[in-house]
Amino acid sequence: MRFLHGLDKTLSIFTAIAVILMMLHIVAHALMRAFFNAPIYGTNELVAYWYLPVVALLGIPAAQLQREHISVTLVLERLNTTTAAVFKIFACVFGALLSLGFAWFGFAEAMDNMEMRSTAGVTDIITWPVYFLVPVVFILLGILYVLDILTIARTGDVEADEVGEHIDAPV
Repeated sequence: MRFLHGLDKTLSIFTAIAVILMMLHIVAHALMRAFFNAPIYGTNELVAYWYLPVVALLGIPAAQLQREHISVTLVLERLNTTTAAVFKIFACVFGALLSLGFAWFGFAEAMDNMEMRSTAGVTDIITWPVYFLVPVVFILLGILYVLDILTIARTGDVEADEVGEHIDAPV
């Protein structure tokens, strides 16, 4: 499905941008500190509260799209197709429910942090907007699990090596 390919590309681009910006920020900070004795204010906080959460969180749905999450197929390989599909659907339902639970908890935390106008420790760098990435990412992950469930139910295909491969498969 084109949407999934576009989503995968978008997540990868945003993650790459965050990594590059973080790298440039850290290098500039180190150079300013070493040569001019004037480090960039709040670099550690920006890295810890902005760059790293973006990179880590966007990687979760990207890994699901690329089928890069760790999976143990020892049992599924020995089952017939129908039984394997049932187990895979159960795992996707569990993953979707767990993702929605994380999204619910993450949204409550984000709202609390927004009300407090939370900042990064002793600095005045705001951090509360990043907390809203948690519910967004986990809702997206839950949707991806639901799409997997629908695809498995429709096609019976429990193995997919490429983003959207099982969705584009002929019926």
